[in-house]
Amino acid sequence: MQVPEIEISHADRLSACRQQIEEAVHKMIFGEQHVEFSPAEIAMAIADVADDYILTISKKNRATH
Repeated sequence: MQVPEIEISHADRLSACRQQIEEAVHKMIFGEQHVEFSPAEIAMAIADVADDYILTISKKNRATH
């Protein structure tokens, strides 16, 4: 008997994604690497890059609809 595939809702997918990338982001911010930027600066840069990516996706989606 084959087990049916479990569908993950949109909210669950976002949560699962966050869990998987959170550790990597934490390492970037607080890692052993000696960088000249503060944890707050690194976090803001990550947020800015993510925001730019979201805006790019949004523009592409508007162009195709």
